[in-house]
Amino acid sequence: MSSLFGVPLLSGCGAGSSASADGRLTLGTTQIMQFDPYQTNSALHIHTFYTYLLDYTEDYDTRPAGAREWEFAGDHRSATITLRDQKFHSGDPVTAADVVAGVERAKDPEAGYTLAEPSAFIESATEVDRRTVRLDFVAPTPDELVLDWMFAFPLVPAGRNDAASLENEPAGSGPFVMDSFDRDQRLVISRNPDYWERGKPLLREVEIRFFRDEDSLVSALESSDVQGALYLSLRHDERLRDRFTLVQGGGRMDLFFMNASRPPFDNRELRQALARAINRERIIQQVRFGYGEPIYTAFMPSSPAFDAGYLDSNGYDLEAAESLLRRAGGAREASAGVGDEPGAIEILQIIQADFEEIGFTLNIDPMEQTTFLEELFASNLECCVAAQPNNLQSPSLVARGRQMLPGEDNVMLGANVPEAYVRAVDEARTAVDPEAQRTAWQALNQVLVDEAWAVGIATRPSLSGLEQGITGLAMDQRDFVVLTDTETA
Repeated sequence: MSSLFGVPLLSGCGAGSSASADGRLTLGTTQIMQFDPYQTNSALHIHTFYTYLLDYTEDYDTRPAGAREWEFAGDHRSATITLRDQKFHSGDPVTAADVVAGVERAKDPEAGYTLAEPSAFIESATEVDRRTVRLDFVAPTPDELVLDWMFAFPLVPAGRNDAASLENEPAGSGPFVMDSFDRDQRLVISRNPDYWERGKPLLREVEIRFFRDEDSLVSALESSDVQGALYLSLRHDERLRDRFTLVQGGGRMDLFFMNASRPPFDNRELRQALARAINRERIIQQVRFGYGEPIYTAFMPSSPAFDAGYLDSNGYDLEAAESLLRRAGGAREASAGVGDEPGAIEILQIIQADFEEIGFTLNIDPMEQTTFLEELFASNLECCVAAQPNNLQSPSLVARGRQMLPGEDNVMLGANVPEAYVRAVDEARTAVDPEAQRTAWQALNQVLVDEAWAVGIATRPSLSGLEQGITGLAMDQRDFVVLTDTETA
């Protein structure tokens, strides 16, 4: 992994000298740990245990990883992928049959999880020979969507590629192998001697300790009990900036979601009114400590579909919001569920105050994070603030999260997914020439703004703190940690 997306913000004098020169590193985190790369609710395992077909540089230039090379057909209806010679941690070779099995799982909505929607463009995967796979597409597909899919497609042995088999132990070909795992306590990993990239990873061993709360984690960093703290809230920036190297990642967004399948949010005009009462700048300054950029729906500013004009035409305007709400009529009260996501309750408090100004009562209902996710995915929440992942180069990937799916499994729309949204996602997924792409992106933007169930707030940077002498820790475009080039002084 040659590029570093998590650029150090500031190097300080360090706190203590526990950074080890023997190739060992101890990190801490409050994130949960699980080993199935199809369920990306943990950002720790992605590049640790698994190799993906390709890597991206910071500017989205491609770099071969699990795939040695690839070729797109001129009609944009297929691609041929050639795997490099590499081994899984078990010692078995990585073969085309493993990729075919992985594609079949990804295409199954019940088993594919976060890869199901991004894989919808694939009709079939065929083993050409032991190291060559042919992908045939449902329709003409832009190269960028295929590359984004390759960036997110993990190599997993066919015989273990299911959620049950990966529940307690990873099965990949990535730079580290698992030595031991004590759930909710610690994970110890060591260098994979058979990793495809010669000389990598640089570290010999990494211990990851799991903390229940961030304050305990930060205290452990300050006392040198750990050498690095991953995925901290931005509120710790000022506390740490003069003594530690801070690394920032930026692959997620905060959105305000309204459940349009139930009152009061089944009223589209009401949703449009409330969308105008989101004070993005105040949230960025007060909750994200000045970090992040405003967004109007689930497009990163780096997305080719991002149109900054919507931040003006549909931005924060309490007078316009009040007028729209008066015209919309209907109920004027709802409850917002909120879990343990950093900053979520503070964002909701700001939204609550502005909603009150225009005559809408928003109650805040705190709950455990596990309960929050269960309620969200069961479509039981009236509204909430939740994270949305980076849609990379492909605007159609805006539809991959459960709150954004273009079908009845959408937890915020259910059976009421607008046909215009389904059509716009499909057109964005199949447009291959520049003019058709621009037209598709405009249509997708318009329906997202008109339907207003997913209102963008801002990008959500992450923060990690490291002792002096630790270099090379990075975040990819999805904000997943990369340890391949990490080393200690």
